[in-house]
Amino acid sequence: MKLKNKFILNQLKRFMSDSFWSLAALMLMNIVAQFIVYPFWSRKFGDEIYGNIVYIMSLINIFAVSIGIATNYARMAESAKRETVNGDYNRVLLGGSCISAFICICVVIISNLRMSVIDLLLIGLLCILTMWRYYADVDYRLNLNYKGYFSYYAIISLGYLIGCILFWVSGCWTLALIPGEFIGLVWVLKTGKTLKCKPFQVGNKYNENKKVIFSLIVANLISNIIFNGDRLLLQSLLGGTAVTIYYLSSLIGKTMSLVTTPLNSVIIGHLAQYKGNFSKRMLNIILGVTMVSVLAGTMIAVLGSHCAIYILYPSSFSTVKSYFFIANMAQVVYFVTNIITTILLRIAKTNCQLIINAVYAITFLGMCIPATVIYGIDGFCVAILLVNIIRYITAMLFCYLKVGKKKGY
Repeated sequence: MKLKNKFILNQLKRFMSDSFWSLAALMLMNIVAQFIVYPFWSRKFGDEIYGNIVYIMSLINIFAVSIGIATNYARMAESAKRETVNGDYNRVLLGGSCISAFICICVVIISNLRMSVIDLLLIGLLCILTMWRYYADVDYRLNLNYKGYFSYYAIISLGYLIGCILFWVSGCWTLALIPGEFIGLVWVLKTGKTLKCKPFQVGNKYNENKKVIFSLIVANLISNIIFNGDRLLLQSLLGGTAVTIYYLSSLIGKTMSLVTTPLNSVIIGHLAQYKGNFSKRMLNIILGVTMVSVLAGTMIAVLGSHCAIYILYPSSFSTVKSYFFIANMAQVVYFVTNIITTILLRIAKTNCQLIINAVYAITFLGMCIPATVIYGIDGFCVAILLVNIIRYITAMLFCYLKVGKKKGY
């Protein structure tokens, strides 16, 4: 019994340590991006052009995050069953790089945002580099090397700071981020253990792995289109100023939602090592913790918004402060649901992710578009909160159904 308790305590200590390094890593990077890079853009260009840049970044994030994270998570999930090889995943990323960069450039042209040819090429490059950066931290996660994970994101943050100088000198907004994404990839190839070995050699489970990757890519595309849908929808229906208003009102909530990426990386890394079963009691605990987290996270985000937006965007504060509560709560519900869907990856097949996000997409289209058309930004805020609550309920129901089925309830 003493040995068992000691083992559990050691595992808990390791989980907490890994969570700390992972959280510190991505919080550092996102603080630099959200509170240094983005305000630089805002001060340089003003609300309308800044809203257009946020819109373009939403396009990049849809593809970069969806393909990069999906490939990353697919490899982590498969590593619990067997040894994985680089080529199975790198070949998918190569194809995804070409397709996503092309689509981003085409959408920017169609949207008539008046970007130069150089800007368009750099937008495509930024999309590709960001996608590979999201995937590349898998090297540290496969080896549970979260101190290395921290150094990776610290280097990216340093690259962003260098990029801010390049942007301020050149006026080319994409140069604020490109150096960080590039330096991060160079760093992981230099310090990592896995990704530099036979990068394009495939294994005998290549076709099976592709199915898992593509399933997760589709699920993530749906989720990230909706997550960035606030900017896409508001840009299309109300214009760049509306994008800026909602972006700023939900900024702290979105920043907090980025906590789920490092936390999920630790959760899935440790779940890959866990061979036991989940019980209803465990899910009841998860339900209680997530509901408390939504309330606490919303209060923190609202208080943080009153401080941060007042300091960073003083000219916009009076316009956006009335949206702080509802906009931030929507983001907090979203990131709490992301934790549940990560746990669901361990409990059920990957097609559950697709079903959850299909429901998410249908409710988003059915509720947010008419609400925005009829009631403007106020209607959108209420609708997106309800959509995220429905996603949370759907994910929890799947967890209970899958555990109940395995246990024979």
